[in-house]
Amino acid sequence: MKNIKLLNLTLKNFKGIKSLELDASGNDLKVYGDNATGKTSIFDGFLWLLFNKDSNNKTNFSIKTLEGGKEINNLEHEVSASFAVDGVPLTLRKVYKETWTKKRGAPIPEFTGHETDHSIDGVPVKKKEYEEKVGSIVKEEVFKLLTNPLYFNEQTKMDERRNTLLEVCGDIDFEDVLAFNEELKDLPAILKGRAIEDHRKMIAARKTEINKELERIPVRIDELNNSLPDAIIDISSIEVEIAKVEKEIDASSAQINNIKNGSAITAKQNELRQLEMDLESIKRELEADATEQGHKVQARIQEERSNISIIQRKADDAKHQVSILQKDVQRLDEKMNDLRASWTIVDAGSFHHTEQCECPTCGQSLPEEQLQEARNKALEAFNLKKSSELENISKLGVSYKEEKAVLLEKIEKLEKRLPTHTDDIQSKEKLIEKLEAELQQLRESIKDARQDPKYTDKQQEIQQVKDEIESLKSSANEAVSAIEKEIVELKANRSELNASIAQHTQSEASKKRIAELEEQQAELAKEFENIEKELYLTESFIRSKVELLESKINSKFKYARFKLFETQINGGLKEVCETTFEGVPYSSGLNNAARINVGIDIINTLTEHFGIRAPIFVDNAEAVTKIADTESQLISLVVPQSFDNFPKNILDMLISEHGSYEKAKEAWESNYKQLRIESQSNDMKEAI
Repeated sequence: MKNIKLLNLTLKNFKGIKSLELDASGNDLKVYGDNATGKTSIFDGFLWLLFNKDSNNKTNFSIKTLEGGKEINNLEHEVSASFAVDGVPLTLRKVYKETWTKKRGAPIPEFTGHETDHSIDGVPVKKKEYEEKVGSIVKEEVFKLLTNPLYFNEQTKMDERRNTLLEVCGDIDFEDVLAFNEELKDLPAILKGRAIEDHRKMIAARKTEINKELERIPVRIDELNNSLPDAIIDISSIEVEIAKVEKEIDASSAQINNIKNGSAITAKQNELRQLEMDLESIKRELEADATEQGHKVQARIQEERSNISIIQRKADDAKHQVSILQKDVQRLDEKMNDLRASWTIVDAGSFHHTEQCECPTCGQSLPEEQLQEARNKALEAFNLKKSSELENISKLGVSYKEEKAVLLEKIEKLEKRLPTHTDDIQSKEKLIEKLEAELQQLRESIKDARQDPKYTDKQQEIQQVKDEIESLKSSANEAVSAIEKEIVELKANRSELNASIAQHTQSEASKKRIAELEEQQAELAKEFENIEKELYLTESFIRSKVELLESKINSKFKYARFKLFETQINGGLKEVCETTFEGVPYSSGLNNAARINVGIDIINTLTEHFGIRAPIFVDNAEAVTKIADTESQLISLVVPQSFDNFPKNILDMLISEHGSYEKAKEAWESNYKQLRIESQSNDMKEAI
């Protein structure tokens, strides 16, 4: 069992508490003070130090001290605590402070946010290391369950409470429930390996689907019954009548074809087809020569346009080459100008000689003849170098001149070609204009071919034959019209007869569908009855398990009892997790004293399960006449109902401070903001 004891807790400028020190030394404490004196802030500071949250499990609560409703700036808000963890001392400290930054050019610093400093055993650490240290002692959720009697019932969700109880007490095995209730013996075969809840979900979904179908089927049957015909239809006689009508329609249609397809009309139609073929042959013959010649001219035009493109590319290429060569000539001219300037400078150079009259070895003056000899050699070397440089400049100038002459010759040849290219292009363009005019004439001649006498004479012959065919047809139209009216009447009669057959077919299909729906209705009703039985077995299983589970869980607690399921109006079960005390639900009707003692009872059980004993903070402890027994360190936050409700040791201390009972009472009643702390150690020592 890991044992965590609070030795000392200090708050500075925390939620309105300027300075407070709880010297617990691992013992139980009672902190007395009126409402709004900061009792709850002590627990808030304790939790903020560990987990950055208050007693309501919130992180966005106000830490800073207020004055006139406004925050006081430039204060450090500090909480520190000393613990004994299995006898090993541990000190934690957190300081929440403002950050003020002086920007460049600004006369005073500006508020830019907050920062929190962390330290362990007096050594500053980073936030992550601090949180890892706290987490290594106890996890946050477990610690809150073990330190706040109200946390389990008021700040955890129902599912979390159920899971915690199941974790502490263990679930009930499936086989144990079957053994407890003999009527569940068929349940394993029904489940087929599925979990109870999964099977119940499947049953619920299927019930919904069956109910919908059972609601729809009577409506469908009623609709089908309404669509059935009132009279009985004789199908056999109707089919005989339809065969008779169809035979009459076929005979009348054949009679019309015979009239329309007479021999005279057929002969004229054959003659018309031959004349139309002759007309098409004449057209092809007249258009053939002009079309072929037009294709040739068109090909020639395309060829000449291609030639123009080739010549134009040659002209553009020549212009480009001339441009490049002219730039090269310009470059050579610049080089030749540079050479002329160099030649002038070299040619103007004169001989200068500095004589050394002393021997460099011994320092004596040299003879005149040696000085003259040295002067002659220097002059000879100067003339030789100057002559060589002038010769080199002249040679380079000659080479530049020759290179320029070659370039100018090329430019001249290219420029002579340009007019030739221009003339060739103009010549080709004139030729294309001529060919296009020729092509246009050929196209017009094709149009004129339709005006040829052979073509127009054949068209007249065709129209004459068409007129003769129409004349032959008009004489038969009256007879055909009468027969067609008879066919229309016969077809209308056939449609009525077919409609009667279709009505009979639909009626038979409706009767068959009604039978199918009635059969389906019976099957669904039977299936619904079966799944109701399955649902009853699953609910019986749950009730049995609830009985076993609640008994097992409740046996772990002295005062607290737990209701894990409630029966709904429809008889089903709903998962809940309601704590009760002597039959009174926690969420309705349970007084503060019972809530606190039930919470401590739960903490005692969870302490044994998790193997961790931590300080318990009991707020509003004045509501409890006798707090439930616990081996955990207990810090009670009490609002005294009157001055006389203080423990005797605190009363004696207050009377001693003020000199008399009356003065002590007057001082207390005029200053409710003062907290008094009773340490319940072995020697009952007090601290303020």
